[in-house]
Amino acid sequence: MNLHIEKAQIQDKDFVVYANKKIDEVSYISVSRLSQNVVEDVFEKPKCVCLLAKDKEKPVGMILFSKVYWADRGEGIYISQGFVEKEYRKQGVLKMMIREAVSFYPKTNFFTCLVSKKNEPMLECMRHLNCEDEGMSTYVVNIEDLKI
Repeated sequence: MNLHIEKAQIQDKDFVVYANKKIDEVSYISVSRLSQNVVEDVFEKPKCVCLLAKDKEKPVGMILFSKVYWADRGEGIYISQGFVEKEYRKQGVLKMMIREAVSFYPKTNFFTCLVSKKNEPMLECMRHLNCEDEGMSTYVVNIEDLKI
């Protein structure tokens, strides 16, 4: 295994869409805006950073992340998606990608990841990385449905 981490390029978009689809499957998500808008949202006008783990030149893992600020912890990174091919799991690939993501922002104090309770592989990864479930409830509403 000859793994390295690099920022995704436009020629990697098919793997990013594939990884997103796999994440959606284990999270029971039926419609993904990322799949529809990957070129613009990840490459042309990035709303997040996308890192890939590659074995030689073959993509085997992906994370999407962005900077976040929490009043009690300061600056951190929010990992919105993480994926590693089955045959590369439990070999430190996700850990390598997170380490690289944390180095993107020098004042990073923490990282956070929103994980569906149905996504057992990612829940297991978070526990293995010594992450705590803070017991937070996540609320979301589409803007057109927001009552303000």
